[in-house]
Amino acid sequence: MSTPPLPTPRTGLLERALGDELALFDVEAGIVHTLNPSAAIVWKGLLQSYDRSRLATKLKEVFALDDAGAELGIDEALEEFRQAGLVEEG
Repeated sequence: MSTPPLPTPRTGLLERALGDELALFDVEAGIVHTLNPSAAIVWKGLLQSYDRSRLATKLKEVFALDDAGAELGIDEALEEFRQAGLVEEG
């Protein structure tokens, strides 16, 4: 069973690193979104066109997660990105 494609980051967002976190400034809406370290890794992976497997591997390496924890981290970050309007579905 194949997984659906990951969304892509929306254009028009400015980024600034804040240590392990990442701030995204939505220029159109005038809103700043702060991503925690795991969400920042997912975001950067989307920017680099990582697939879900590569994202999970990265989260497991950085945070010593098991498969289920990495998948949950991806799902939670993607849901937050969708709710905030930060990504576009491809």
